[in-house]
Amino acid sequence: MNTAKLKRMTRRTEFYMLIVLILLIGLVQVRSGGKLIALPGVFTRLNVTVLRTMVVDGMFAMCSLVVMISGGFDLSFPAIAALSYSLTTTLCLNNGWCQSSPIAGLLLAMAIGWVLGMLNGWIIANFKLNTMIVTLGTQTFFTGISMGLLKLKEITSTLPEGFKAFGKLYIFQSADPASGIRFTLSAMVLFLIALCAIVSFILNKTMFGRALYAIGGNEVSAERAGYNVKRTKFLLYSAVGALAGFIGMIRVCMESQSIPKAMVGKEMTIIPAVILGGASIYGGEGTVFGTVVAVGIISLVSNSMLILGIDTYWQQFFNGLVILVGVTVSALQAKRQKH
Repeated sequence: MNTAKLKRMTRRTEFYMLIVLILLIGLVQVRSGGKLIALPGVFTRLNVTVLRTMVVDGMFAMCSLVVMISGGFDLSFPAIAALSYSLTTTLCLNNGWCQSSPIAGLLLAMAIGWVLGMLNGWIIANFKLNTMIVTLGTQTFFTGISMGLLKLKEITSTLPEGFKAFGKLYIFQSADPASGIRFTLSAMVLFLIALCAIVSFILNKTMFGRALYAIGGNEVSAERAGYNVKRTKFLLYSAVGALAGFIGMIRVCMESQSIPKAMVGKEMTIIPAVILGGASIYGGEGTVFGTVVAVGIISLVSNSMLILGIDTYWQQFFNGLVILVGVTVSALQAKRQKH
């Protein structure tokens, strides 16, 4: 690696986030006496728990990443996910669907999410309103539909068998030598890997990805350069809505329960994690790699402290500290570039 490439690499937030992640892994390894993180590659309690947490959070982070690259903030994706999976699960249960396969449920949730995302996209694209305000309004609106208009209920023990069986699929399992407890690596991790690969390809290899970066950098310049800003934004928020519906159903399958309120406040963890991973609060910047690393840091901190028996308040303190540092660094870097 030449000096120029090394300098470019060390200027990126992702480089420092990766160092932080490695240091955290080492700290947890020492603190646990080498019992929580098995090296090389034997999955134990912490490995499995962190990866399991990263499935849903990581996929949601991909949703936030593409929106933030375009210069926007989407606060409504958890509400879209909640309404999509709650309505889908209720319909499947009432009609006897998805007893053997979850495919119909996944497609239905995506369709519902697509329609809800289209509402966001139509308002933002046509009226050029602040994305944070619009999605905050639709977030409340979607939650009101779920809890007020439709009065969707919690579904746990009666969840369709197809969802339960799908959520229990695993790639392989391992046992803790000390306790004999067996741990499984959920097959849902494959969806996270696939989504990261797809998003990375779209952002780096397609005109749509280039349009997102251009719009986030300067919307007026992007329009003058020939990008269809209105259509791009509409497609973006529609796709994010469909993806949120799909992710919501993955969570239902993994947890074997459908709770309409389960997604409340999720955006307050996901959006800061995306910023921590190097996405600019002003738009036009962000990578899949940095986002995955940041989500890994948040998941590792939360789960390792829980397993080590550290009080919940300290977990919140360290989570907040990590996020605050990342957001501050991102804001300072963005300011420096603007000047």
